[in-house]
Formats: sequence, structure tokens, C-alpha cells
Amino acid sequence: MPERSRDIPVIRIGTAAGKRFMRKMQEARQRRDAEVTARVGGILEAIRSEGDRALVRYTETYDNVRLTPATIKLSAGQIDDAAARISRELKAAIKASAKRIEAHHRRQARGGFTMRTAEGTLSQRIVPLRRVGLYIPGGVTVYPSTVLMNAIPARVAGVSQIAAITPPRNELDPGIAFALKLLNIAEVCRVGGAQGIAALAFGTKTIAPVDKIVGPGNAYVQTAKRLLYGTVDIDSVAGPSEVVILADASARAEWVALDLLAQAEHGTGDEFAVCVTEDAAYAEKVAEAVRYEILQSPVKSIIDRLPNHAIVIIITGSRDESIVVVNDIAPEHLQIMTRTARRDLRSITNAAAIFIGPYTPVALGDYFIGTNHVLPTGGAARFASPLGVDSFVKRVSVAEATRTGFDRAAPYVSIFARSEAFVHHALSVERRC
Repeated sequence: MPERSRDIPVIRIGTAAGKRFMRKMQEARQRRDAEVTARVGGILEAIRSEGDRALVRYTETYDNVRLTPATIKLSAGQIDDAAARISRELKAAIKASAKRIEAHHRRQARGGFTMRTAEGTLSQRIVPLRRVGLYIPGGVTVYPSTVLMNAIPARVAGVSQIAAITPPRNELDPGIAFALKLLNIAEVCRVGGAQGIAALAFGTKTIAPVDKIVGPGNAYVQTAKRLLYGTVDIDSVAGPSEVVILADASARAEWVALDLLAQAEHGTGDEFAVCVTEDAAYAEKVAEAVRYEILQSPVKSIIDRLPNHAIVIIITGSRDESIVVVNDIAPEHLQIMTRTARRDLRSITNAAAIFIGPYTPVALGDYFIGTNHVLPTGGAARFASPLGVDSFVKRVSVAEATRTGFDRAAPYVSIFARSEAFVHHALSVERRC
């Protein structure tokens, strides 16, 4: 008997089923694991108080690797040896991708300004962060692309020190090692998980503290980043991968199906992939294409673990309603595969990264064309932006008033300060008059 593929729900957005889907999606995005939070809290406190000793202990517990403080940090020779094992094809791909990522992010760089006012001059300085920590996942698979996407905008911004951490493996992955060498990242430590994030935040004898931590990771890594925000800055608390594809019958159903599955295959079990269309017949065609591709998929076991609402086809009554749905979801990735894609783009306000047309799948942005793949998830595209050069700089305000300018401003300051009951604010200008 032939194997049966999973069901792919096709729902109309205004129906009870459509409302249930939107509710389930929001609930999944907002879910917090109290047990993970409590466990991570204990790890953070141990690293803060015990430093390297706790770091070594947790690495043995969670990674089954025995380290000593002397073996936490990789030597230049170890990185060189690993990088030398890279395949010619992957080396060429990393170098070509790095050039495109750097070119895109150099356009984001900006300078400060100085303006003259009635009181004197006002300036803004753009100052790079001094030291950044990069988390490179290393559990199920390895991600050289993570090194490029996180480190290149930091380098463009002018960050002088980048410390990388990655869970210990038998040997450092050649792709990771080559990307690190390409970007002149020489400080690399063999630690991962919440304990590695804590070491970057608090510092240990081996690892100096950083100003910001960037990079993806599992629930323990993301929870540690969330709990440590304030001690350090973070890029975001990244959730499961997500994509919405706005499509009409001009888009090949099998391509839409493959693009949906490209996000569904990440493997956390919480991903979601949604196709939005106004065409009911086309919706069924896409659903059938998804079912077919799952049956052929080499990673079918990963996709089968997803909940039933993870891959869904939504039918709306009009393009305007489709755009409302997209903006309400505020997806991490949005593909627009319609005849009127550029016009539809003008109405999209909530999406972290948008890919236009049949030949711009998300995979291009994930790896190669230059846009950053570190993106806000969980609806945060309503207010947050992709990782970029601005993520690694500070804006510093500078003011200089002349005596004449001070005399002009002081009465207004005094009025404001006394209206808010800040007497010494008022006196600090009144006594100078």
C-alpha cells in the first residue's frame, strides 16, 4: 500500500477554521517554556559566580566533552588546520557570498552630522561597539553562513573585536573555520549552549565579556540571551523559521511547495509556512504539490514532526484581504509570487525580508545574494529590522552651547524644570545667568 502524505489544511480566512489557525499561530509564537527558563537561570548564575569552572562542568554535562580552562580556546593552528580541509566548491561559495554580503552592508553605513542652532551646535557621532560575541550553532548541523551574516556587518560597522563561540565537536568544521579566517576572527572558544552565552555576557578568566551577543541557537541559547538582555545587548530572541508566500495562479505550484518546505525543514518542530491566495482552485493545487513533495522528501521524518497547522494554504476573498493577512502575520520571510508583485509590495508594511517574483526564493537570501538572513520572527517584523550595520553601532549625541545661546535657552529650561518639580535642574541654569 503506497505511503500516505500528511494532510495540508486549506482554509478560508474568515471562517471558524481560519480564525482557529490565526489563534494557534499567535499562541505558538507567544509560548514560553517555564522549565527551560528556570534551568537556564541556574546556569547563568553558576557561570557568573564560578566562571571557567562552571563552563567546563556544563560542557561535560551537555556536550559530553571534557575541557580544561587551557583547552577552551582554539589555537590559531587548530583553526588553520580545520580551514585547510575545506572543499574547493564550498570555499568558492563562501568567498562569493561574502563579497555580496559585504557590498550590500557597506551601503548601510552612515556617518554623523553637525548642525548649527540658535544655542550653538548639535552633533551626532556614530560609534562602533568595541567587542561583540558571535554564537555559531553546532548541534545537528553546522552553519558557515551564520559566520558571514553576523560578522560581516559587524566588521563593516568598525567593530574591532569579535569573539566566536561554538559547541565543541571532534574537530572544528572546515567551512566554519574558513569563514572565521576569511573575516579575521581569531578568538574562537569551544563552548556552546546557555553556558556559552553566559560566559560572553559576564566574562570568565578565559573569555572576556562582550557588549553584544549575536547569532542563532536553540531554546536554551535564546532563553539565555533574553534573560541577559540588559547585561549585554542582543540581536534578537530568534524564534522558529517562518515564511508567507503571497501567490496567484501565475506561480508554479511545485515551486511554491518547495519554498514552503524550505522553511518547514529547519527541524525545531515549531516552524510555520503559509501560502496566501485568492484562488480556491490554485490553493488545492498548491496543497497537492506540497503533499507530493513531502512524499519524495529526503527529510520527510523532520517535516512529519510538524504540527498540522505548520503548513497551511489560506484562501482570501481579494488581494486587499490577502495583504491584510500578510501584514497581520508580519512574517520573517515574505515571498510575493503574483502577476502584480511590485504593486502588491507597496502595500506591505510588516515583513522582515521580502522576495519578489518566481526567481527569488528565500534560499537566495539565506545564503548568497547579500541581504542578511538574521531576521525578526514571531511577528516582531511589526517593529524590528534585519541584522545590519546599525546593529553594531551606537549613536552619541554631542551638544555645545555658546554663552549667548545659553542665555536664550535658560528661561525655557527653568520653566520646564520647575513645572516638573526638579528644582536643581532649574537652579543649574538659573545660577549661571
